Amino acid sequence: MKKRILIVVAAVAVLAAAVIGGGAAYVHSLQDNGRFLSGTLVDQVDVSGKTPEEARDLFTKEFLDKQVVVEENGKEVLRHSLTELGYTVDEDAVEKLLGQYLASEKKDFDTVMKGLSSGNVFHMEVPCKTDKDTFNGAVNVKALSVPRVENQDAKILYYKEENECRIQPEVQGTELEDEELQNWLKGEVDAALAKIMQEQDEAQQKENTTAAAAAAAEKAEADTVAAENAEINAAAAESAASGTTDTETASGSADGKAKAGKEKKDKGEESREIVCEIPASLYIPPKKKADDEKLVQKCQILNDYADETVTYVFGDQTEKLTFETFMDWLKIKDGKVSVKEDKVAKYVRKLAEKYETRYMDRVFQTSLGTTVTFPAGLNEYGYTILEDLEAQQLTQDILSGESVEREPVYQYLGPWGDPLYLKRSGTDDLAGTYVEVSISAQHMWYYINGALFIESDVVTGDATLGRDTATGVFPLAFKESPATLRGGEGKNKYTTKVQYWMPFYEGQGLHDAWWKTVFGGNEYMGNGSHGCVNLPSSVAEAVYNNIEPGTAIIIYD
Repeated sequence: MKKRILIVVAAVAVLAAAVIGGGAAYVHSLQDNGRFLSGTLVDQVDVSGKTPEEARDLFTKEFLDKQVVVEENGKEVLRHSLTELGYTVDEDAVEKLLGQYLASEKKDFDTVMKGLSSGNVFHMEVPCKTDKDTFNGAVNVKALSVPRVENQDAKILYYKEENECRIQPEVQGTELEDEELQNWLKGEVDAALAKIMQEQDEAQQKENTTAAAAAAAEKAEADTVAAENAEINAAAAESAASGTTDTETASGSADGKAKAGKEKKDKGEESREIVCEIPASLYIPPKKKADDEKLVQKCQILNDYADETVTYVFGDQTEKLTFETFMDWLKIKDGKVSVKEDKVAKYVRKLAEKYETRYMDRVFQTSLGTTVTFPAGLNEYGYTILEDLEAQQLTQDILSGESVEREPVYQYLGPWGDPLYLKRSGTDDLAGTYVEVSISAQHMWYYINGALFIESDVVTGDATLGRDTATGVFPLAFKESPATLRGGEGKNKYTTKVQYWMPFYEGQGLHDAWWKTVFGGNEYMGNGSHGCVNLPSSVAEAVYNNIEPGTAIIIYD
């Protein structure tokens, strides 16, 4: 039995010698083929069986195909590969490094055997650069798939029900500056690439430590086995010398060990995405915030004016300017309040457009039931707001902090110191009080407060002699009793005494014609006045005693 064991051991030894001899030849062939060993990884890229040039192309493609994903509130808004972002790799430098890695894993028999059994892992500091124009062209606000939301500055709002101002807080939008976005993302990508390299370095160091520990344990185990089999090996040698053989053999494969090592080394593909979330700090901040000291002070000062009103009186109607309207006119600087002149001027202009009546087209409903339109040039009666003076007065009223009620600043007197109007009711500047004269009807009506006070036939300017009474709307300049009327030249010069004189336009006026017995009809054709409106004495007296300067005198054909 002992002899049979010795024969078997001798046979195993002979077979092992043959296998070792063949394995050595295989290892030497791997050293010389210029390709990486099976199971070789460069930054998680499997380059097994590749030449340095082939590994360079594969590694470069894997590296540049990494996807950079920009997210906003967890939603993807931009995606580009490193290539699309303008990243390029120094391929010559990569190939040179790969050549050095290839040489290091094949420097001797033991190194190759170790690589076959456990695989090799190399880390590469990737020599790359970025084209700024390409990067900036791919990364900008317009390229983001989600539209930007504008900021809303903090602002002061007036709450009418509470009659006070309060600050409405700002709202942060999502507006970005291209340059800030680009600088941020470039930094994030470069940092992510550096982190990946660092983690791969740490993983390799950890694996190297683990592999060294495993090798030490394996060596210790091998030493133990060698000691135990020393006697058997000696016997095997003796048996081999005697030529003893057997059909029982031992089996083993270096290729099998390499495969197992590769499987052990394969940890799965590394993530191909670099995900970057846009930070809130990158958004352009609102220009005004609720805690802004100047805004808070302005709100406090505005509330000092919140109760103020300026009430304009237009006869029996009013128009009120409230704080809600003029709060935006106030300027506050260093605690001092002023009023924006352009805002005041604009308001006064609108006020004038609504309430001015002088030198405006006037539509008049006659006592005869017809409608007469007087062009602006024939409308001498009415209200004109002196806009510059009114703007000054309004500014003063606002800054006073007190409520005011008044009429606008009108032009009250004409060039000769005569009143231009009498009264009004809102936009109605007649308010039912006026004298109306129809030349064609040779008739006069006088209304007071909407009621007919008196009417009468009259005699107007002699049309046959070109002494027509002027048509238009005129304010009564003044009244005088008695009065002497003078006019004409040469033989047409005249002097006439009247009891009641009420002028309205360039020497023309209403007056008594005590010398006439006929009024109305066609009396004015050939026996008319020099342009005045002649009245019977009793009518002239009644009108004179019940009319005031500034009353409208309306004369139409």
